[in-house]
Formats: sequence, structure tokens, C-alpha cells
Amino acid sequence: MNKHIYIPLLLLFSLFSLNLRAENITIAAGAGYKRPLVDIANEYEKKTGKHIDAVFGNMHQIISQTKMSGNVSVIFGDKTFFDQSGINFSGYYPVGNGNLVLAWRKGLHVTSIEEIRNKEITRIGIPDANKAVYGRAATEYLKNSGSSSIVAQKLITVATVPQVSAYLVSGEIDCGFINITDAIGIQDKIGGYLAADKSLYTPILIQGGVVSGFENQPDVKTFLKFLYEKESMAILRHYGI
Repeated sequence: MNKHIYIPLLLLFSLFSLNLRAENITIAAGAGYKRPLVDIANEYEKKTGKHIDAVFGNMHQIISQTKMSGNVSVIFGDKTFFDQSGINFSGYYPVGNGNLVLAWRKGLHVTSIEEIRNKEITRIGIPDANKAVYGRAATEYLKNSGSSSIVAQKLITVATVPQVSAYLVSGEIDCGFINITDAIGIQDKIGGYLAADKSLYTPILIQGGVVSGFENQPDVKTFLKFLYEKESMAILRHYGI
């Protein structure tokens, strides 16, 4: 049986209220980083025998649940969200850079992101710009590339990157803006993806923010050290971070 607990956000508060598995440290992250962090948690357990509980959602959910539960020790995401969160952090650990891509469903062949303007593409998924960093990045990209008004009626807004990915896999949308990490994770189930021009959106700096009060816990220190060891670095490179 899998010893990790990967907790749906709807169940997160009740779980913390019951104080289940209180002996483990808990990390949280934007849903678009679930794949690499789950892999890192698995490698961490193999190497140390210690467990990581992990929760994922849009950053507003993560921030809200962190404040309510008091159990989250490290949050992963873009530092701009941390600065606006109202949470006190003792320090930040750089993980890598986030990259925005346009992905498309199987059955389509896209050679340029500008093709989203074409009439053949009718439904474009985008994460909520107020809740997800890649939604904000996609919104900036569309504006700065001159496509916002042209594709406005095609946009389907959802809460998180994985929701866009799920719609791509199911074929419910033609294209969607997601991060390269999720695109790599679903690449066998979609038609393909293209990187968005980085000069057209604010750089995404992925960091691990240590919530104040947890910085001196031995298990937190051990996990943060593991983030820079070869196993973790290989996972981050695999997912384009």
C-alpha cells in the first residue's frame, strides 16, 4: 500500500482537524507541480524511510488551507504568490523556472501558437488568472502577443493547470495553456505542445517557501537538503524545471 497521503483539497481541512499522520511533515504546492513533487516525495521515502504528506490545489486554496490548518511546513509555487499571501516565511529555496506552453488535443496539428486565432480552434482552456500562476502568465501572453481580443470568446477558464490538462486528454477542448511540467506528464495522451515566448509573460520563479515556525524541525531540514540532491535534481530536469 502506498504510504504517502496525497490529499484532495476538499478533504484537507477535515484531515488536519483530525490531526492524522501528525508525525509526518506536510508540503503543499500549486496543482501544476504535483507530478515532480510526488516523484520527489517517493524518492525521499526510498532514501530516508521518512514520509511526506502532500496537498495540491490552486494557490488561493493552498494559502487558505495553510493558514487554517497550521500544519503545512513548506509551500512550493511562484514567489509572487508568496509575497501576496499574508503568510510569514522564514526563507525561500529556489527550485527552478516555470515555463508556459500551449498544448493541444490529439487529432490536431499545431505549428504556431498564433494558430489559436484560426476558426478551426474553438475552445481554449486557461487556468484562472486570479488563482493560478500559469493562468496569469497565459493572460499576459495573450495580451502581449495581441491575441486577447481575438480569442476571448474561445477561452474556457478553470481553476488549475491539471484541469486544463484533463480537458485536453478527454478532447473537450482543442488547446490549452499549461506548464511544461504537466505537458511532459501527459505528452503521450495529447497531440503536442509548444513553448510560449518567455519575453511575453512575467518570469515564473518556482521556490519552496518555508513557513515560519517549521524552519528548525529536523525533518524539514532533511527534506530541504534532499531537494538539491541528485535524485531530486534529475526529477526536476525531467519535468522541464
